Amino acid sequence: MSDDHRTKPAVGPQEGDLSIKLVAWTARTFTFDLPLGAFPAVLERLRGTPARATELISGAAENLLSMRLNGKWSVKEHLGHLADLGTLEELRLREFLSGAAILSAADMANRVTEAAGHNQVPMAHLLKRLRSRRFDWVRKLEALTEEEISRTALHPRLQQPMRILDFAYFVAEHDDHHLAQARHTILGLGRPTTTRRTQS
Repeated sequence: MSDDHRTKPAVGPQEGDLSIKLVAWTARTFTFDLPLGAFPAVLERLRGTPARATELISGAAENLLSMRLNGKWSVKEHLGHLADLGTLEELRLREFLSGAAILSAADMANRVTEAAGHNQVPMAHLLKRLRSRRFDWVRKLEALTEEEISRTALHPRLQQPMRILDFAYFVAEHDDHHLAQARHTILGLGRPTTTRRTQS
């Protein structure tokens, strides 16, 4: 245990440690070997993302949530991005169920999110949209049979086969990646030497 008891500066609604840099999403590697019995727990993670997002921004000022940190996305953009991806998640689920060999590729330039103007939208609306889209998708996943959950297709960027179970886990990991980035932004904006910019 550290003996360092120095007082940390106030950083807004959440305290945390910024010393470990989050690995880039595209640098992540995956081993898809979860047992089918893990599916209910994965669904619980997916279902809980909107609630965790709501807790994350609790107490933060609306204008802070619209600020970019050192040129990176704002909190609103990170959470808006998760809702934006609902379209791709729905498409890929249909592809699994129709027997497609390869899943549709994601737009790695994130043009939908970049053009969406999430910083001009109230945070409450962004959270409502994320909650609605996510709950609709999870309800569809809950209705799948064991055979359907086991269906596979190739992920185009990873060049790995994945089951619907693996895809659900992949989305849950991606949720956590952006929640972590959003938390980093809130923490960083509370530091007096931080470069800030409000998006118009």
